[in-house]
Amino acid sequence: MKIRLLFTFLALCFLSLTISAQETQEKKKTIRNSKYLDLRFENGAMLGNTTEFSQQLVDASYYNGADLRLGFRRTDPDDVYSNVYRRPYFGVGLYTSTFNNDNVGNPGAAYFFLTIPLKFEGAKKWTFSYSGAFGLSWNFNPYDPVKNPTNMFVGSYRNCYVHLAFVANYKFNEKWALNGSFGFKHFSNGSFKQPNYGINLIPLTLGVSYQVDNEEIIHEKKPIPKYKKHNLFNVTLGVGSKNYEIGGDNYMKSTITLDYLRQVNYKYRIGAGLDIFYSDRSNLRNRSDASTFSKSYSFALTGSWEWALTEKLYIPIAIGFYVHRNLENDEREFFYERVGIRYRITDHFFAGVTIKAHGGAADYFEWAVGYTLHNDKN
Repeated sequence: MKIRLLFTFLALCFLSLTISAQETQEKKKTIRNSKYLDLRFENGAMLGNTTEFSQQLVDASYYNGADLRLGFRRTDPDDVYSNVYRRPYFGVGLYTSTFNNDNVGNPGAAYFFLTIPLKFEGAKKWTFSYSGAFGLSWNFNPYDPVKNPTNMFVGSYRNCYVHLAFVANYKFNEKWALNGSFGFKHFSNGSFKQPNYGINLIPLTLGVSYQVDNEEIIHEKKPIPKYKKHNLFNVTLGVGSKNYEIGGDNYMKSTITLDYLRQVNYKYRIGAGLDIFYSDRSNLRNRSDASTFSKSYSFALTGSWEWALTEKLYIPIAIGFYVHRNLENDEREFFYERVGIRYRITDHFFAGVTIKAHGGAADYFEWAVGYTLHNDKN
């Protein structure tokens, strides 16, 4: 009797596990993406800065670039964020370019991109969207006082890659589409090596897109659950390296951020916080009679905004106002800006990178990790 009950119990357990596995498999099947290949070519104007050498370099350069992208589009018509952002594209890309000038180099890049339609596409041939890309570039010929004194734009072989664009798309059929874009492209190292004026471009792009598979995309809006507002508290630690002068040493900079935010809908969290900055070896730059603590630490109040792109991926944006700052640590304005990208690794832990800048001039890259306290009932 006991053996029979044992076998019955084991059989029920096996049946339960089988049903659970089937349900999990069915759920996995619904989380599918349609894949797109995109090939683009671009040409555009290189912008100068205030130095005489930079204008000479601009006049002697002619820019061309090319991109190969692999994009993904969620096929589940009931996916919340797919509805919120009107069936967006997420993906990765490779970039190559030439300035036809050895003093600049022939940079390449690898990047993550996001393209969001302005409206649901429906059956329209012409559609419009906005797009952003962020990644790492390489193969620049950096400034050197002897070998390359004319490149006053960047002082490093590797730089960050940023591209923002407005995109027009024309669909020939469900497989093929032609696209064109107009935007802004930026390369810089976040003051990791001086000089760091950055290279800025205004490129025009023309490309073709091909849907690799036969997955169907529903181009109409579906109902989504009403969002339940809730509060969040972030504790963030950011660390980076800064070069203050050409040929000088690099120094560690770090940030501790405390943020209180309220998520008001699927897209946005808004709030306020406190930034505590530390600049290493500040005594070497600050000759005042202030204490070592006062020279090394700065404090600021911030207004914060987080733009949620998915359940886990988001863009943190903030503007801060110093309560105490040190000009010698390159805190040149009474305010600063911050923008970046972060990913929630677990329900509470996150990691990412942001750039802190004063009036558009980079201070340093903050490589950040943090913890979020929240009670999200969505």
